[in-house]
Amino acid sequence: MRVTAQRPRKRQLSVAWSGGLLNALLGARLIARLWAARPDNLAIQLLYTLTTPLIKPFQRLDAHQPRFGAVLELSTLALLSGLLLISYLTWWFLQPKQQISDA
Repeated sequence: MRVTAQRPRKRQLSVAWSGGLLNALLGARLIARLWAARPDNLAIQLLYTLTTPLIKPFQRLDAHQPRFGAVLELSTLALLSGLLLISYLTWWFLQPKQQISDA
């Protein structure tokens, strides 16, 4: 009996890459906010511009957070963990099934 796995499909790879990219951006935002990165920095402005629309629906979680300084953004943390879980489950669902053959 021989178990062979197929190569990853294009959909599976695109889910992995897009989920990884979004998680990297959100992780960078979380670290930048934790380290109180200066918002007038061009790279930080670009990062905040790219990620603000993603966390907009979850900003109620940050209602009592200070506006400036080092902040643990709960909205970013919630979206990061939720997106990580959704990306993994989608990748797992699209994973090719193993084929068992008698050889």
